Parts: sequence; C-alpha cells; structure tokens
Amino acid sequence: TSSLLKALPRSYHHAFFSALTPGTHILKHHGPTNKKLRVHLPLIGAAGSELRVAETTMQCKEGAIFAFDDSFEHEAWHRGESTRIVLVFDVWHPDLTDREVQFFSYLQRSRMR
Repeated sequence: TSSLLKALPRSYHHAFFSALTPGTHILKHHGPTNKKLRVHLPLIGAAGSELRVAETTMQCKEGAIFAFDDSFEHEAWHRGESTRIVLVFDVWHPDLTDREVQFFSYLQRSRMR
C-alpha cells in the first residue's frame, strides 16, 4: 500500500484506512480547502454503504474507486452487515499547476516541522 501511494502522481502524502461498523453514520462535514481531492477505494464490506457529497449520494462498491472535492459538504452511512474498510488518500487538485503544487507542498512540509 505504501509503495502504491508513493508512486501516485501529485500525491498529497496523506492516507489512511477507514473502518465503519454496521449502523455507523458519519455526520455531515467538509474539509478546509479545495486544493486537494479525496479518493476512496472501498476494499471490503461496502454493501449497504453510501456517501453523499453535496447533492449527490452514491452507493459504495468494493474495488470501485472514486474521488471528490471534500471541501463540499459530505457524510457517510454504513447500513451493511459487516465492517466496511476503505483506503482513503488525497491527491492535489488537478486544476492546480505544477508550480502551485510545488509551493503548497513546500508550505505543507514547513508546517510539519
């Protein structure tokens, strides 16, 4: 997983595994900026899982990757019967130029020190 994420073009260098047990509802929220896209890759237990981004609600399917701008309001439900595991990672927004990505990456690295 680590090698795959490192090989991604324009990686934002932020990833995690999300586990939702049946009956979980992640309340509506939004990210702080639109400089990145959030990518979901449902791995197991996706049946009965939904994600709403703005006005669009989608059914999650194992192995079906999708990306969204998490600066839009979004929320998730898991009404399935087994724990849902999703690989979540971020990539720089495709509308940013390489120079803008370089600048924001510099700021991000500086903030982490």
